[in-house]
Amino acid sequence: MRYQWPEGYRCAVAVTFDFDAESAFLFREPQKAATSLAGLEERRFGPRVGVPRILKLMDRYDLKTTFYVPGWVAANHTEAVKSIRDAGHEIGAHGNVHEALDHLDPAAEKDVLAESLRLLETTVGVRPVGYRSPSWELNMGTPTLLKEHGFLYDSSLMGNDIPYWVDTPKGPLAELPIQWLMDDAPFYRHVYGATNAIAEPDRVLRMWSQEFKAMYEENGCFIVTCHPWISGRASRIAMLETLIQYMRSLPGVWFTTLEEMARWHVSQQGQV
Repeated sequence: MRYQWPEGYRCAVAVTFDFDAESAFLFREPQKAATSLAGLEERRFGPRVGVPRILKLMDRYDLKTTFYVPGWVAANHTEAVKSIRDAGHEIGAHGNVHEALDHLDPAAEKDVLAESLRLLETTVGVRPVGYRSPSWELNMGTPTLLKEHGFLYDSSLMGNDIPYWVDTPKGPLAELPIQWLMDDAPFYRHVYGATNAIAEPDRVLRMWSQEFKAMYEENGCFIVTCHPWISGRASRIAMLETLIQYMRSLPGVWFTTLEEMARWHVSQQGQV
């Protein structure tokens, strides 16, 4: 087989969530965020409605997954983040105020990571072992910085469709790859002036089901990235449920958190 999964599984699946709430809006458009109640409320749908719906969906199918949470979100939507923690899901790091790393110099990047970890620890008592960069931007020195802070894995790069290694002077870092096709934002998010119309859930279901079947045949890992303020809408939660039902109908599918996937990868490759 192309990749050896545990217990004879044929492929791995993780439907993950980037719990950004208002943080990306605050970083990307601070002047607009200071005056736009509409923009803020759109994103507050995530902690108010999206997260509870997602947790109910995961509970119905007894699934554990991974939520990536900026430090600012942990501090400002603490109860929502605690509900994720208390339901047994993994919490990973995701910047402090969703700072895109290509906007930061090395010193600022280091400070942002330290502050995000401090807030996650002090507000919800979590020290993450996994990292996903805001906007999926990584600087050349980011993997080394993550190793210095004791991270087990990153999930921000697109260099493979099975777990792989990113070399650093501090040793290899496990990478659990993502891809734009499997992100909800390009399909569902409304952006003024954009040429793409908002996709209906049936279209996204077809694409994601096709990609899953291909990854199933390829013995790969199928990692979906959703955002509670985007995919927390009722019809999109229903679509995710249909997708989960389809994936569960095939034999040999490992539904897992990315921490569990990374630990398996490390155990098989004999690297730390």
